[in-house]
Amino acid sequence: MELRLLQSFLVLSEELHFGRAAARLFIAQPPLTKQIHQLEKQLGVQLFERHPRGARLTPAGEVLAEEVKNIFAAVDSAVHNVRNAEHSGVGRLVLGASGMTGGALLPRMLRAISDTHPGVDLGVQQFENSSQVTAAVLDGKLDAGHVLLPFEHPDLSARKITSHQPLLAVASDHPFASRDSIHVAELENEGFIIPRRYSGSALLRLIESVCETAGFSPRVVKEAADSYATLALVAGGQGISISVTGVTTISSDVSLIPFADEDLPSMESAIAWRTKNPSQLLKSAVDAVVSQH
Repeated sequence: MELRLLQSFLVLSEELHFGRAAARLFIAQPPLTKQIHQLEKQLGVQLFERHPRGARLTPAGEVLAEEVKNIFAAVDSAVHNVRNAEHSGVGRLVLGASGMTGGALLPRMLRAISDTHPGVDLGVQQFENSSQVTAAVLDGKLDAGHVLLPFEHPDLSARKITSHQPLLAVASDHPFASRDSIHVAELENEGFIIPRRYSGSALLRLIESVCETAGFSPRVVKEAADSYATLALVAGGQGISISVTGVTTISSDVSLIPFADEDLPSMESAIAWRTKNPSQLLKSAVDAVVSQH
């Protein structure tokens, strides 16, 4: 069975539309259709149900999609290992992150690895959210990525890097900006800017959890696309929000103030990788990242 057929199948399983899948593969639609028919004939099963708006995976197709992802991850891992051997253990690692906490930690992760493994060729990728980071690690596109705890996945391992304590974020001309500290209860009547609901944002969960400790829900005045946009709106005086330690603000117009309350919820950063990844270089790099934070 050709890897080319499996690659075409995998792209179609992601797009569920022959036209879009063909465009991603840089081929015309008829050759793609022919490849899928060829694969179905070889396997003796139907992989897709065709309908006017696209295609839908059959139960057999769903099973194959998971298996093919594992196959390509194994191929990527093999390529990495061969290249590592060729370069006498110097090797290459690609790391990924998302959000403000990941973006702030990524340079430190890279520094920890380069300090202990000076010859390693390091690559980075930034993603919109942590689910994309997880998917990229699973697909073998990343060797490891920044995630937030609690984190559980049957095929991934994770180790804690550091904890982030909550901080009040206000515009530099806000009355709270001159305070040395503040109690959560003082924010009950303030207008909050939060990442979009249903976005799965860890920052949104933290904001809600911190407010719950004082017995109220945040009075939301605006929703932002992500944590970067949230702080941009704070800088513009549109409301207040909550950030965390270890994050550099995007603007001098934002002031970060510690909370006086004790035992507030926090965020914990971790580094995650595929459990079955055999790379000794990766294991050593993870040790370096964890030990230097």
